[in-house]
Amino acid sequence: MKEFPDAPLIRYRTVANTEVLVCNSLNSHKELLQTKCYSFRKPDWWLHTIGEMTGRGIVSMEGEEHRAARRSLAGAFSLGNIRKLEPVVRAKAKDIGLVFDGAIAANKSGECGIIDCTDTFSKLTLDIIGVAMLGIDLANITSATFGGHENDTGEKNRMADGKTEDYTFHDAYNVSYQIIRNRRRQVAEAMSAGKYVRSESCDMPTYVIEKSMPGGLAEGMPEKDFVGHSKLRDEITALVAQVPEPTYTEIDHLQYLDHFIKENLRMFSPATTLHRKSIEDLTIEGTPIPKGTLFDIVPSVTSLNPLIWGNDADEIKPSRWEHLTEEQSSPYAFEAFSNGPRICLGRLLAYMELKLIFFEIIRNYRFLSVVKPFTVESPSLTLRPRGLEVRLEKVT
Repeated sequence: MKEFPDAPLIRYRTVANTEVLVCNSLNSHKELLQTKCYSFRKPDWWLHTIGEMTGRGIVSMEGEEHRAARRSLAGAFSLGNIRKLEPVVRAKAKDIGLVFDGAIAANKSGECGIIDCTDTFSKLTLDIIGVAMLGIDLANITSATFGGHENDTGEKNRMADGKTEDYTFHDAYNVSYQIIRNRRRQVAEAMSAGKYVRSESCDMPTYVIEKSMPGGLAEGMPEKDFVGHSKLRDEITALVAQVPEPTYTEIDHLQYLDHFIKENLRMFSPATTLHRKSIEDLTIEGTPIPKGTLFDIVPSVTSLNPLIWGNDADEIKPSRWEHLTEEQSSPYAFEAFSNGPRICLGRLLAYMELKLIFFEIIRNYRFLSVVKPFTVESPSLTLRPRGLEVRLEKVT
């Protein structure tokens, strides 16, 4: 992209000399993600590898099946329903303070502590997902262990027997499926007894289950470098001085916080690449594309393009969001959550998580320095740092 920033499409060769086209312009991104979205599907290699891990769901669905699934889930992920999760996210954001305080207390001086960002925030987000998607509190953020099979007797036995298949994924599916079935039964029984209050539900399964009950909208659905950003702290401190415990609506109106988060998502898009394959002959940006052509949609191609974001596109500058150009205002210039019919359903929840978590930790802690060099793991499904340890102290 840096070599050919104005090219609509870029071709490269991958494994086995296979040709792949990369969307490089705003219009090519728009055609693949929006106007001609359903003229593409997941490539075969994706279905045989990643598809085996993700299982059958909206991520792997295509065509009319995908449209139907999005309609069924749209209500659950609506802004109104996401706002019901505010107490959950806020409580978890406060829980992370316990982790930070523990890290500080572990230091003999008691003045500052060191945390592993990847481990800490993975626990936090997993807890939020557990409540939002399964209706249960996994309590990982307050647990001392995370991310391994060291204490899993079943896993040890399977490995000892030489069984290396993806049992973990099967077990996770079975557990999740059973949780949803149990929740469905509980809701059905409460409704039959006239004791169910709809306004009390805040997790996604309960919402979808409500709508799948007789008369529901989805009836018949199966069961199946922020170190040193003083301006950010000043904005948050000013709000706290006026409202000690502001609502999410008030936090959402913090302009610099909003710009800061968007700028970091622009620089470090969580999703690294979207893979598609044409299912018919068509044209993209005037270029004939035969059926079976492979495409990569890389968010950073447009979000780091100097012709769109300027010569300082590789720098973190939250202030750039105050005066966006016409091209920068395009939804295809910023694709942290993709775009079009396949845009991430959980983007509103992600924004709420980020804002509430940042608000809570920035007003209570000061990040002093990065302890040691770290790497950003790529290629992978998502962009994440490895070995990012940060030194922090309590704000007094």
